[in-house]
Amino acid sequence: MADDAGEPSTSTEADVGRMLREHRLERKMTLAQLAERANVSTSYVSQVERGVANPTLASLKTLSSALGITVGSLLQDERTPTLDSGEPGEVSVLRAGNRRRVVYPGSNIANELLSPNLRMQMEVIWVEAPPGSGSGGHPHQHEGEECGVVIAGTMRFWVGDEEWLLEKQDAIYFPSHLPHRWVSGGPQDLVALWIITPPTF
Repeated sequence: MADDAGEPSTSTEADVGRMLREHRLERKMTLAQLAERANVSTSYVSQVERGVANPTLASLKTLSSALGITVGSLLQDERTPTLDSGEPGEVSVLRAGNRRRVVYPGSNIANELLSPNLRMQMEVIWVEAPPGSGSGGHPHQHEGEECGVVIAGTMRFWVGDEEWLLEKQDAIYFPSHLPHRWVSGGPQDLVALWIITPPTF
């Protein structure tokens, strides 16, 4: 059985900007090239890299996609503790308080990766989101399937043109290629458990 001894990881605006710049430079891309691929202004990319702008979760996904990586890869830092080797067939125990935790600047949405890494066949995420925060105004689409269950609070969830209000213990399951988005309905913080296959975080 594997265990971990690291500290939880959180990302500030400056951290996100630094890591965005590092990934961009690794790919020998200019600010203008990344901005064009992400369909945003060059000044916005510059502000994010300098820690001046607070990117939303949707913006981070757009910038990550333009770099050809996932949000998880964008936020992966060499200083982030390795929680577990997490090889297939092994048992991994990720203790509360010692998991990889990402707090998205500008939204205060927090994700904790409950699966050991992104090399598995699915990812399991603990989601915390204050009222009014969400995945962004533009729906997301990717290959695979998702299942989520609300533990506390409420979640407004859209798949295509359909909308649902999910309350405590409600669950939703859908193919991820359908456009989808969500918002924390309030008045209390949303807490949810999310499962995605294959991993896309």
